[in-house]
Amino acid sequence: MQFSPFSRLLKNFSMLLLALVLVGCASQSQKTSTQTVFTEVQPSHPLQQVEKKLLGYFSDWQGTPYRLGGNSRKGIDCSTFVKNAYQSVFAVKVPRTTLGLAAIGKSVNKAELVPGDLVLFKTSRSVRHVGVVVNGNKFMHVSEKKGVMISALDNIYWRKKYWKAVRPENGITL
Repeated sequence: MQFSPFSRLLKNFSMLLLALVLVGCASQSQKTSTQTVFTEVQPSHPLQQVEKKLLGYFSDWQGTPYRLGGNSRKGIDCSTFVKNAYQSVFAVKVPRTTLGLAAIGKSVNKAELVPGDLVLFKTSRSVRHVGVVVNGNKFMHVSEKKGVMISALDNIYWRKKYWKAVRPENGITL
């Protein structure tokens, strides 16, 4: 039996279409089962939960202006913001001053920072500044000019003013 050129083309096209449908179905079901397994075995990491809580706290205060000694939405200073964040996020009391915060916990290498660690800066001979790491090299703090905000540790200003980082040891498991 001899096939015409058109019937051969139709037969080849049909076989190609059938192959594509079968491959598409196989990869779709395989992908679905992989996604299901991944979702079932990948619980949320505790540090991601800490980051989420810190960012939630930040969003409540974002843009609140700086005010030395302030402790309200009308104005807040950096150490009070950190003290309140720890109370709210971790239910832990920490010192009210930047120097008090600098003295708690253990020193942490800048490369090993995790959400919840405190980063401290010397902004002048007698002035210190504090913020809380939220993720990677990002930290939340109160800027004198912009109020409550998130900045990067590798920002040229903060990189030059960096003093140290500490991980409070008040029962917080980071």
